[in-house]
Amino acid sequence: MRKIFALKFITFLAAFLLFQIELIISKRLLPDFGGSYLVWGSCVVFFQAVLFLGYFYSYAILRKIGIQKYLPFYLGLFLLPLLFFPGRSFPEILPANFSIPLVLNVFMHLLWTIGPVFFVLSTASVMLQSWLSDSELDEKNNPYTLYAVSNLGSFAALLTYPFLFELFLDIGQQFLIWRLLYFLLLALIAYAVFTVKVSHESKLGKIWNTNGATGADCFRWLFFSASGVVMFLSVTNIITYEIAPIPLLWVVPLCIYLVSFVLNFKQRPWAPAWVEDKFYLTFALSIAWFFIILSGFVPFFVELIPLCIFLFHICMFCQRKLYKHRPVNLDNLPLFYLVIAAGGFLGGLITTWVMPLISFSTSEYLLGLALIALALSVGTKSQLMGWRNIFFVAYVCIMLIVWPVFFKRYNIFGILTLVFAFKICYSHLFKFPRSLFFSTILILLIMPPLDSMWSRTQDVYRHRNYYGQYRVYTAFGKRILTHGSTIHGAQFLDKKRENEPLAYYHRLTPAGGLLRSTLASNFKNIGIIGLGTGGLSAYAKEGQEIDYFEIDPDVYPIADKVFNFIKNTKGKTNFIYGDARITIKEMLPKKYDLLVVDAFSGDAIPVHLLTTEAIDEYRKRLTHKGIILFHISNRYLDFIPVLLSNANYLNAYANCKQNSDDIKKSLFATTWFTMTWDINTHNTLVKELKWGRHTANRGRLLRRWTDKYSNMILIMRLKDILNSLKYFQPFRW
Repeated sequence: MRKIFALKFITFLAAFLLFQIELIISKRLLPDFGGSYLVWGSCVVFFQAVLFLGYFYSYAILRKIGIQKYLPFYLGLFLLPLLFFPGRSFPEILPANFSIPLVLNVFMHLLWTIGPVFFVLSTASVMLQSWLSDSELDEKNNPYTLYAVSNLGSFAALLTYPFLFELFLDIGQQFLIWRLLYFLLLALIAYAVFTVKVSHESKLGKIWNTNGATGADCFRWLFFSASGVVMFLSVTNIITYEIAPIPLLWVVPLCIYLVSFVLNFKQRPWAPAWVEDKFYLTFALSIAWFFIILSGFVPFFVELIPLCIFLFHICMFCQRKLYKHRPVNLDNLPLFYLVIAAGGFLGGLITTWVMPLISFSTSEYLLGLALIALALSVGTKSQLMGWRNIFFVAYVCIMLIVWPVFFKRYNIFGILTLVFAFKICYSHLFKFPRSLFFSTILILLIMPPLDSMWSRTQDVYRHRNYYGQYRVYTAFGKRILTHGSTIHGAQFLDKKRENEPLAYYHRLTPAGGLLRSTLASNFKNIGIIGLGTGGLSAYAKEGQEIDYFEIDPDVYPIADKVFNFIKNTKGKTNFIYGDARITIKEMLPKKYDLLVVDAFSGDAIPVHLLTTEAIDEYRKRLTHKGIILFHISNRYLDFIPVLLSNANYLNAYANCKQNSDDIKKSLFATTWFTMTWDINTHNTLVKELKWGRHTANRGRLLRRWTDKYSNMILIMRLKDILNSLKYFQPFRW
């Protein structure tokens, strides 16, 4: 084996294992900690923080000790995690301790389970590049190629996990394969330590000695690194909230981000001239397209393709700038990667934790563009804006205010006018980075009114938090609640009709029929997972009691103050906050006559609420004749095969029923699925209420979903996803 191949393979495998363990452990924690966004958000921040610590450790070691003295101990660093996992089997996840904050709880479990091995793996990329630069190998003059290999390993881990590992293997098998690959990594490191010798030592010195790297260099690395992360995360949010709630679509922006590193840092970088020469055009078009997406004029595939093309160009530009401004003095290589890691951590923190609390829309996209402008302005001479720059900045803002007034529906002429105007303005502003920065900041400041104007909704209430974006608006005599791009309920404005349930809960739905049937007289205690507008409360009768399980406490003020279903209900309502998988364990056994699970209409599908372990937990809270009612209406996923398989495993009687829609009346087509273990209840559902045991998916059974195995790919409705293009007329005006 050529020695350089050994270093490349080690770099690739370390990045592969680092990325894979992130995905595996995040999925493993969900059943025990619930499907809260804070669980995933806590994991992301933990990974970024430990990655930064790993880069800082590498930087400090290389500064104070040097690779030559440290190399004999490097294998020992990778042997250290054998005292924990993966040397020992993966430790049991302890029950969540809710007496301490959830974030701290998750951090403690991550530190105990994968903290040591994650830290060790995070040091690999920087250490191996420094090792190569000080080695006797011919490739030592360009150690940055290993950074491309590292990102290629991350890319491979990202693609293979949902489409290979998650598809065929459960969590236990995934951990086993991961452990075997780690031992392979140890063998390769041992081989390299004894064969790849260090021929000279990089310059040592104080930890904070920059070795000639200027403050401008550090800020440039920081801002370009942060802007790349902000852009790919903000595009992920736009896809999730504004375009289409399709699971696994979040993979696309992350793939683009990783590929841009691979193309720029590989041995022969792919660097066509247009990446920099035509970037002003992408900068302008990406702002225009951001607002076109807000308008909802075009099908999501038409929105998605340009958005991803722009993201690719933006990431290529950021990574190209990082590569061009990389340290020529390889003694500064550790500092370069330390600042990049700090920028990535900062960008992730802002997008994931800060922006959801200070904005109503996905304006972090504009913030990412502002950071790019800020990075371009680093090192430039200060200049007055000048009247010409002020004119172009003002023209952009006026255009964004006026355009939606004149173009109230899709118009190709209007879109071309907007694009052409932005092209002219930004082709000039791009020559003046500080004016460019000011223009994006100004758009950010006027974003709240622009959002309402472009989305063309009469907003009653708007809110954003870690769980997504909530919008309440009035249209067609109704008050409508949306979460992202998914409608979560509606109510008539007319006081005489406000108690009439609409959307997914109207009287013609299977749920409406069930709650008005003779069976409903037996429903004394009802549990409902998912609050929304509280529309199901309209069916409650005197003497009935409803327990609502809601993960997001901010939903209650919307349901209670903006909508009136809860206020007007004849039954008694209680509200239990937190993940239902955890909080339902606090309920008395055999309490509920009906348990409604209504949490599968959006993109962040709480898989842990669908597994056989979860359903078994629900069953313990059901009375003998009780029913579990799943609301599984979803534009892009078909849950029927999964629930049939799980019901078959649990020996439950399974039934399914659908209804057609009448969109003008806000009567949606819905799909509902029941499970019961009582033959008489089952017979009533089939004979009196006409529920069917099978649907068009007759006979299609999948592998049952458990806390250790689930896969979205097998239940995606690809035909329905493509149907959005069916009636689009691109040249209409």
